[in-house]
Amino acid sequence: MTMTTIDYDAWEQVLRTNTMAPLRVAAAFLPQVARSRKKIIATVTSWMGSIAANEAGGHYVYRSSKAAVNAVMKSLSIDVKAKGVIVAVLHPGWVKTDMGGPDATIEAPESVKGMRAVIAKLKKKDSGRFFNYDGTPMPW
Repeated sequence: MTMTTIDYDAWEQVLRTNTMAPLRVAAAFLPQVARSRKKIIATVTSWMGSIAANEAGGHYVYRSSKAAVNAVMKSLSIDVKAKGVIVAVLHPGWVKTDMGGPDATIEAPESVKGMRAVIAKLKKKDSGRFFNYDGTPMPW
C-alpha cells in the first residue's frame, strides 16, 4: 500500500481498533483498576509506532494507529497518576503469528511470558513508558 492507494475507510477502522478501543477499554475498567492491588493498565503496541525508530517509512495505516495509541496511553498515564494507576505500552516483539509471519524471531508464548514479567515489575516511575517484551525501554 502506498500513499496513493490507501483505503481511508479501512484506515479509519484500524484507528478505531488500535487506538480508540484501548482507551475505551481503559475508561470502562478504570474504576476497578484504581481499586485493585496492582493498579496497572498495559496496552500492546508495536515498535512500528515509534517515531524515533521509523527509518523505513511506509505502513502509514498501521504505524499511525500504533503511534496514536502510544500518545493516547502516555496522556492517560498523566491523567490517572493521582489515582495511583500505572499505564504502560508494550511491544510484543516480532512474533511468529499470521501477522508476524514465519520469519519472525520469537514464538507467542515467549512474547506473552516476557510481557507478563514486564507488567509484574512495573513501578510508579514506569508509568507512561514504552517497553519491549523483554523489559528494554523503547524509543518514542
